[in-house]
Amino acid sequence: MGRVPAMGRKKNKKRQQPNPQQSFSTSMDVDAKLQQAIPLYQAGQLQQAEQICQQILKDFPQHADALHLLGVIAHQVGDYRIATSLITQAIEIDSNQSSFFYNLGNVLGEQGRLEESIEAYHQAIHIQPDHANAYNNLGIALQEQGRLEESIQAYQQAIRIQPGHSNAYSNLGIILKEQGRLEESIQAYQQAIHIQPDHADAYSNLGIVFKEQGRLEESIQAYQQAI
Repeated sequence: MGRVPAMGRKKNKKRQQPNPQQSFSTSMDVDAKLQQAIPLYQAGQLQQAEQICQQILKDFPQHADALHLLGVIAHQVGDYRIATSLITQAIEIDSNQSSFFYNLGNVLGEQGRLEESIEAYHQAIHIQPDHANAYNNLGIALQEQGRLEESIQAYQQAIRIQPGHSNAYSNLGIILKEQGRLEESIQAYQQAIHIQPDHADAYSNLGIVFKEQGRLEESIQAYQQAI
């Protein structure tokens, strides 16, 4: 299922590499340095981004944004326990950031802690009601619990907020297939592909539905597009 990752990590913006040994004397210095760490993270330069966050926290241990980004980096490398701890610390310092709760929901979901993950997504949505990705990932957590109707509602809300949300359409297609609503499932997958023509999962799952309907030629074509 298409869980939307944290902090737009698919972006590939490159900036000049900062000097992680620099110390910081003012809040403005810290914020400027953090703004260098974020694109480094997004470009996959995790070690450099982590070094900046660690230096910030050395001088300002209660810097919520640095704790949060460090937690997101830990999540990226699969250290879920540390990620959970760091993001939770950030929330304890600043509980008004939807992104903190959203990313906490993501890391809890990876650990199978679905109830806590759902609670975190709800909190993110409470803070930011138009958070389409939070609705999408909430739908996944609800689906994994077998709460299918609630999951459908979450995906549909993600689509209402962001009509171009290809993952929400693809995820909706999965759940509609599970309910035996094959024609609706096909429509959802096709919409995902219309939005994102290289959506391999949507093509693959579309091929499965076509096969179940006996539409073998269309199934083969969908599978070929998925490759």
